[in-house]
Amino acid sequence: MLFNSPEFILFFILTFVVTYILNKSELFRTRNCILLLASYGFYANLNLCYPLLLVWVTLVNYAGGKCLMRADDTPGKRKALVSTVIILSIIPLVTLKYAPYYTDSLWLPVGLSFFTFQALTYTLDVYRRKITEAFSLADVALFTAFFPTLLSGPIERARNLIPQLKAKFAINWDNIIIGSQHFTWGLFKKIVVADRLAEWIDAVYARGASASAGALALAAVLYSFQIYCDFSGYASMALGSGRMLGIRLTDNFNFPYFASSIKDFWRRWHISLTSWFTEYVYISLGGNRVSQIRWVINISAVFLLSGIWHGATWAFIIWGGLHGLMYLAEHFCGFKDKWGIYRVIVFIGVTLAWIFFRIPDSGTACGIIAKIFTESWLPLSSIITIKAETLVMLVTFAAFIITEWCLYTNRTPRHWLIRATGFAILVIAISLFAVSSDKFVYFQF
Repeated sequence: MLFNSPEFILFFILTFVVTYILNKSELFRTRNCILLLASYGFYANLNLCYPLLLVWVTLVNYAGGKCLMRADDTPGKRKALVSTVIILSIIPLVTLKYAPYYTDSLWLPVGLSFFTFQALTYTLDVYRRKITEAFSLADVALFTAFFPTLLSGPIERARNLIPQLKAKFAINWDNIIIGSQHFTWGLFKKIVVADRLAEWIDAVYARGASASAGALALAAVLYSFQIYCDFSGYASMALGSGRMLGIRLTDNFNFPYFASSIKDFWRRWHISLTSWFTEYVYISLGGNRVSQIRWVINISAVFLLSGIWHGATWAFIIWGGLHGLMYLAEHFCGFKDKWGIYRVIVFIGVTLAWIFFRIPDSGTACGIIAKIFTESWLPLSSIITIKAETLVMLVTFAAFIITEWCLYTNRTPRHWLIRATGFAILVIAISLFAVSSDKFVYFQF
């Protein structure tokens, strides 16, 4: 059951109606029990064994938080406790996510990285005394399993989400309208833009060495938008689902391809993961309150860990390393964005790095980059062939770019009738041009 499936729409409507009735009658405990069961059912629909991982991660972090609250202030004891919780939490993640790279096992539970990191925020915030209230097991369980964030984030903080889940939900027409707009826009980005781009990109890479340099270059550029529309589309649907229930989740994307620097890009891309690494890894290593050499090591460690979080292959490690190098080069060379030129350079750098994301073999990825820069892009007929599917892809992609620009520059219409018309056009476009897909790029992470 995925966000872009009819089954999810039915599931959400039923969950929403029951939640609304219980929320209105002040039956908070019953309401959250229903939400918890719905979230576990949502996850079990993918695989009946998946909820066992949720139970493990929930119990480990709930018990860890409880022990930390009861522990004395001995630093060594508290560090030992939080270290034990971290190790126990990531054992399933390390075993199931990285073992497939070294064995024939290919069983990777969807969302494991996301809800593991989310659950850890509870223990880490208790350890840092940012959480002082003793939440119940049911509170921690719902926080960890809350279905809008379960499969691909955003990675919420316990101190932000649990209080919302414990309070009365703000289910009202404003939140329902805003939430449905987020969800519909996300659905359009995913099944109209991303999945149509994916068909063309997959066809180019399927040609292997026979693909022209121009086609590979265009595929690299379009993949930047495919992965953005795919992941931000999911994030918008998650955001919309939560908002309709009266829960405000982290907006995971803030127009990353308008970034004026690599540093700015990481403030805009996968915001919840970036802030997670910043708060719980970078600051823990000393942040920028250390010597320059140590700071360089800290920055490098965060980017390399980000690469490893996505996968234990050289391609992902190189991807993280490239972003780290670009970040450090930018810092020490003092690049400035003049007339928007550096924004283009940032986009090109990010696009080239994405090739290592799309191509699992680092040698093949390097060969593609070399071919793009060393071979002729002509003739143009080798890059793209105009046919009906291609025209639909180009038109819908152009519509996305124009809308994204209007949203970025805050030039969207204010009148309700124009906005309603735009919403109706989105729904029609989804109905006519959607591509059926059961994959989200970030499900593999």
